[in-house]
Amino acid sequence: MLFNEIIDTHGIEEVASKTNISTINLGYLVEEDFSRLNRVKALGFLLILEREYKEIDVSELRDRVKTYYDEHRPADEKVVMRAKDSVDGGSGFSFFKIFILLALLGGGYYLYTAGKLNSLIQNIEDKQDFFDDTKALENNISDADADKVVVGKSDTESVSIETPVAPKTEIIVLNDETLDKNNSVEDIQALVNTADISAEENKSVETVVKEVADAFLANEENSSVLNQDEEPNVDAVTITTVNINPTRGMLWFGFINLDTKKRREFMKKVSTPFNIDNSRWLLVTGHGYLDVVAGERTIDLSDNKKHYFYIDKSELREIDKKEFRELNGRRGW
Repeated sequence: MLFNEIIDTHGIEEVASKTNISTINLGYLVEEDFSRLNRVKALGFLLILEREYKEIDVSELRDRVKTYYDEHRPADEKVVMRAKDSVDGGSGFSFFKIFILLALLGGGYYLYTAGKLNSLIQNIEDKQDFFDDTKALENNISDADADKVVVGKSDTESVSIETPVAPKTEIIVLNDETLDKNNSVEDIQALVNTADISAEENKSVETVVKEVADAFLANEENSSVLNQDEEPNVDAVTITTVNINPTRGMLWFGFINLDTKKRREFMKKVSTPFNIDNSRWLLVTGHGYLDVVAGERTIDLSDNKKHYFYIDKSELREIDKKEFRELNGRRGW
């Protein structure tokens, strides 16, 4: 059985769990993207696969790996062999070198037979991925480009409400009594009727009362309009498709239908749309270098961790591992 057939039969997650080879490196082998690996790691992974799956046949894949690295050997790579005849004790020095070589071979064979070579390769792989990720994060963007970045929010995520400005208060003094436009029309009229003023002054006061009443009614009308405008806008966009956009190389991700319990898994390095068919879904990703786009919402991620999401026709939200397991019947992927 070929390597690709093993992946199709058992699934990349199960193979990764059994061999302790990360899904990312398995993806490189599936795509035969040997530029992301080195010769030792690629051949070591094939040995591990042969050990864990007795029925697998990776001879052709091993030949392609060797051919690739032979063809892509650096031009300035040189192998220097030196021979030196020793006059005194030459045979003893050669025996010492042979002893060291046999010791190294014996140690490697012991690690392989004891099953420790797998964990050693995994540790080396994890450290290399860590340093690669750290370097990428440090050099991903320059200071000049960072100053140009402007972070914005969608109109659907923020609601701006204008605060009505109170009308300017005008003060009128009538026999030591005070009127202002914040009083009701009835209060102002009652105060004018009780004021001791002349007919000419009363005419002037009636004019002021009319202006105050008009301003009061206009203020009431504006407040009513503002109250209607203050109702928040509800985002009524229906989610029909979710786009998964890997931002750093190969990405494994899987969907679980909460209604039918069926699963779909993918290994992609290009943007991939997924139709949710008016169902409820769970989404899990192999790492966190991706964008998730649903309707008018985009979730940008940039880390090396797994992420979990709940999706239906009206909602996309990130959830933690505990909630994921609860929604999935207390099971992982």
